[in-house]
Amino acid sequence: MEQQAKVPTPRTVTASVDIAAPQRTVWTVLVDVAAWPTWNPAIRHAVCDTELEVEVGTRFRFATEIGTLKCRVTEIDAPRVFAWRGRVLAVAERQRWRLETTEHGTHVTVDAEMGGLSAVLFRRRLDDRLRQVLDALVQLLRLEAEARASEISEAARVAAPGTGDQGRG
Repeated sequence: MEQQAKVPTPRTVTASVDIAAPQRTVWTVLVDVAAWPTWNPAIRHAVCDTELEVEVGTRFRFATEIGTLKCRVTEIDAPRVFAWRGRVLAVAERQRWRLETTEHGTHVTVDAEMGGLSAVLFRRRLDDRLRQVLDALVQLLRLEAEARASEISEAARVAAPGTGDQGRG
């Protein structure tokens, strides 16, 4: 009987963060692919094939230091799940983001895996790098979502009748 060579199964790297912002605000930041470069300095530019809501099949690409990832949305369950697959050079990447409302905002978890020949050959180095990238990414998402939530709260406070500095003097 012939023995087949086993192809290593991609390992999943996970990162998570608690964000002091409503789930809808976090979702808006996460799925606005074209705006990723405004809050993530590792992304040089990003383009999405739609300006409307992203949906399964939506294509997008973004450039980083290693090249341009060409991606396709594989799962959407707004505002809870955003998943995509992409490819750069000989590496395939998959990310699946999950958002859950908590008492103090939103808990975000991202699972990512890399596959392809380069990922097999350089697995340990890529796993370590992917872990670093994801840890930084969830923190950048936290900062952006919390800043937007703060801006929204401030705008609502100022716009609400009977609030603000009126009558002080």
